[in-house]
Amino acid sequence: MLMSKAEYARHCGVSRQTVYEWIEKGEIALAGRKIDVEATELLQRAAASGEVPSKTGSDLWPHRTLEMTWGEFWKAVKAGDRKHPAPTAPEEIQQRVLQAADELGVSASFLDDGQGIYLNDGDLECYIQQYDLLQNAELAIDMLRRYACLAADEAPDDIDDWSPEGIKALSIWDKSR
Repeated sequence: MLMSKAEYARHCGVSRQTVYEWIEKGEIALAGRKIDVEATELLQRAAASGEVPSKTGSDLWPHRTLEMTWGEFWKAVKAGDRKHPAPTAPEEIQQRVLQAADELGVSASFLDDGQGIYLNDGDLECYIQQYDLLQNAELAIDMLRRYACLAADEAPDDIDDWSPEGIKALSIWDKSR
């Protein structure tokens, strides 16, 4: 389950500032800008028992090798616009959607019809199923880009870890190739 920082503060009965302090200390696992509650509880149980959890911090996303602010991340996404060809094979289309969603900590899956896409960020569920897979994928990635743009606008100096694949997946495709 993913929660915003404010939701997690209410969940724990603490102030948002306390949550930000926990994040600074590495006591909270983030998925994009959201708090991954299950991973955070794993961290807390491991810390209480003195064990080292199997997946903590950056180990949760080993493919995220770039450390930059949300503002820098958004600039990198826009810099990749129209520099990569549109995917053509269904597997490649699905991979791009999964990479784009993963980059922002959003759950993505594909509907049984092979065309529709389901997105869930913990607060919002979205079904995209009006068009074919490629068009639905474009819509899904556009929604994810809007989410990234909003997050970058709200917290441009917050540092996070990013993956080159996720940045590429969030970039607008070049349809001329």
